[in-house]
Amino acid sequence: MKKLFFGIIAWAALSFCANAQPGPDQLPPRAQEKIEAYKIAFFTEKLQLTPDESKDFWPLYNQYDDEMESLKNKYNLDGKRVELMSDKEVEDFINQHLNAEEQRVKLQRDYVERFKKILPIRKVAMLQRLDREFKMALLDEIKKRREARQGGAPGTRKNRGN
Repeated sequence: MKKLFFGIIAWAALSFCANAQPGPDQLPPRAQEKIEAYKIAFFTEKLQLTPDESKDFWPLYNQYDDEMESLKNKYNLDGKRVELMSDKEVEDFINQHLNAEEQRVKLQRDYVERFKKILPIRKVAMLQRLDREFKMALLDEIKKRREARQGGAPGTRKNRGN
């Protein structure tokens, strides 16, 4: 069973990595591959995906993830300073934000219907929560590795000169 599980993860990692297209401000390819493999293992374990489910799930999930990222980049509302905008700019900002939310919900509804065709409804219901859990687990893992590289407790650096 373990061989089957890791075989699925390896297959999914390869198909997932094949779809990845690094941009100018993304992580180095090796780091991105590690994150993607971690994500595949995380979702596969938490959703308890069968081999057949994995085969259909990962291409669809990657497409969903790409479309959500594209939508995020299209509206790119992060970092806007409302207090520095004119009233017209603030009004435009609010409208853009609402449009982005409408598009996000529409995309989610569309993909929920697609996921329901390949996964049991309980697994579909878990997807959004697992996406948040994965991001938190990834941040925790990055924090732990950074602390380990720095050689100690959070906020401290190893004295390498002595």
